[in-house]
Amino acid sequence: MTARVAWIAVVAQLATTVVHADPAEDRALAHLDRGVAAFRAGDFAQARAEIAEAQRLVPDRPNPYRWLAMTEVELGDCRSALVNIESFLSRVPAGDPRVAEVIALRGRCVSTGTLRVDSVPSGAALHVDGGSPIATTPTPNLAIAAGTHRLTLAKPGYVALEAPLEVRATGVTYARYELIAERADRPVYRRWWLWAAAGAVAITAAGLTYALTRDGDARLPPVTCDATGCHP
Repeated sequence: MTARVAWIAVVAQLATTVVHADPAEDRALAHLDRGVAAFRAGDFAQARAEIAEAQRLVPDRPNPYRWLAMTEVELGDCRSALVNIESFLSRVPAGDPRVAEVIALRGRCVSTGTLRVDSVPSGAALHVDGGSPIATTPTPNLAIAAGTHRLTLAKPGYVALEAPLEVRATGVTYARYELIAERADRPVYRRWWLWAAAGAVAITAAGLTYALTRDGDARLPPVTCDATGCHP
C-alpha cells in the first residue's frame, strides 16, 4: 500500500511539472537550437536573430549569451560580443567548463578590430600590408588585428592608392578613399602599353634578324682558301 501511495505521489509530481512547464523556455530552446544550427552552417546573421530571441525569452540563462558572443565575433561586432561575454561570465560559476572558451574569446576581441573600406569608384581590390587582395570595395566587415596597417587600393584605369590606417580594437574602423583616374596625357614613356609594344617589336626584330641571317648563311657558296687566296 505504501509503495502504491509513493507511486501515486511521483505521478502527481510529474503531472504538476508538465502542467507548470514554462512555454517560454520551450520556445527559447527551439530558437537556440535553430541559432546554433545556423551558426554551424555559417549563416551568422540568422544565428544572431534566433539566439537573440532565445536570450530575450530567458534572460537569466547563461548559454544564449555565450552563443550570442561567439556569433557576434564572427560578424565582426566585438563591442556587442564583449557585453554578452560579461553577461555570460556573471551567470556561471568560475569552474564552469565553458568559462575558458569564453575568456579566450574575450582576448581575441580585445586584440582585434573591424575594418570596413569603401572607395569612389567602387570595385577596387583591397590589399593589407602588401598581401594578396582580401576584398573588393565596398568591403564587408573584416576582422583584423588592432594597430597600424598599410592599405592599398587598386583598380584598372586608376592610380593605385596607398595609405596608413590605425584600426581600433573592439570597434569598427571605417575608411573611404577617392581614386584618381590615370591621365590620358601622361608622358608616353610612362605608359605600360608602350613598353609592352616595344618589347614585342624588339622580340620580333630579333627573330627576323636571326631568321634572315640563318637563311642567308645557308644560301652562300662555300669558301675555299689556298696559296692564291680565298675564293668562292
